[in-house]
Amino acid sequence: MMLQAAGKFLSSLRLTVTLLGFAMVLIFVGTISQVTLGIHEVVALFFRSWIAWWDVMPGEREFKIPLPGGSLLGCLLIVNLLAAHGSRFKLRWNKAGMLLIHSGILLMLIGELFTGFLGKEAQMTVNEGQTMNYSTFPREVELAVIEVSGDGMETVQAIPQSRLKEGAAFPFPGFTLRIDRHFENSEILEEKVANESFDPMRATAGAGIGYAVRSKPRETAMDRRDLATSFISVVPDGGAAPGRWLLTNALVGTQSFEAGGKSWKFTIRQARLYHPFSIKLLDFSHDRYLGTNVPKNFSSKIRLMNPTSGEDREDLIYMNHPLRYQGLTFFQSGFANDDTTTILQVVKNPVWTLPYISCAMVSLGLLWVFSMHLRKAVARRKAVAA
Repeated sequence: MMLQAAGKFLSSLRLTVTLLGFAMVLIFVGTISQVTLGIHEVVALFFRSWIAWWDVMPGEREFKIPLPGGSLLGCLLIVNLLAAHGSRFKLRWNKAGMLLIHSGILLMLIGELFTGFLGKEAQMTVNEGQTMNYSTFPREVELAVIEVSGDGMETVQAIPQSRLKEGAAFPFPGFTLRIDRHFENSEILEEKVANESFDPMRATAGAGIGYAVRSKPRETAMDRRDLATSFISVVPDGGAAPGRWLLTNALVGTQSFEAGGKSWKFTIRQARLYHPFSIKLLDFSHDRYLGTNVPKNFSSKIRLMNPTSGEDREDLIYMNHPLRYQGLTFFQSGFANDDTTTILQVVKNPVWTLPYISCAMVSLGLLWVFSMHLRKAVARRKAVAA
């Protein structure tokens, strides 16, 4: 009895309407929350979460209420659709259209779930004549610790942003790195002009000596990034007096130290996604409408080099004409430095074909349903005329 009741509930049209109602509320809440959070935070907090916590009074006293997130609603809609087909629908030719429509919707929901879990989006910024073999995530950072050997070889270990928490410690041969303070977004000024709102902690070594830091809210604008900053102590084994460095992605380059009889470098930088191939920018073209500075088209002539497969070829990336290679899609996104630098959007989505397939299935299903109704209408008219 309980299983029958559960099956009836999961396959009910009332559950479908309720879930669609919650989806409409979630879309509304996510849309108005973009004003304070930005699109990236909204997607993560509302549409790709199981429970979405909505702050109904942003900027004032925090008061959050829970809502079913996009992942939870998507999974429940999938279960509801499968249960409805299992309990009510039968395989008949006259129902083939509805079966195609629902299968397409089901495939679209599954595709979005897999996109949320498996999809990645990064950027590759390349100057003319430069060769690049990695992309960077504009909204994620990492702590890169580099061991420099005597022959000039470098061994890099990257610590992800999720582990950069105050009090966290990371052991290395001969020393330990300790996170004394971490700011997801920050403002950095010279100590002599900083006021009492800045954190009292200061660096005792490296390029950060003489600077003060204070926390700032996360950036929400699409064209701005967070300036992540950490005060990190290098504590040698044996309890020797540590030195404290200020590391931030606002500084270009690395800082060096000696520990355990070896040379080391470290830095906070944008998180990287390395590729087994390289891209060299041969030429960047920026076309404008005649007599204006309005972009008409911009394109990147690149050279793709893959030593593993032996590929060495040229290609052209321009608007609405991406490069697809080894499961990655390179879109022409922007440009910089007086048209000498290209910015490529790098998207990894193993299920990118599912939306196209699902739309085709829904279109065929609708065409099937409409044609069946048209056929019945024509048959009735002939019968009346006879």
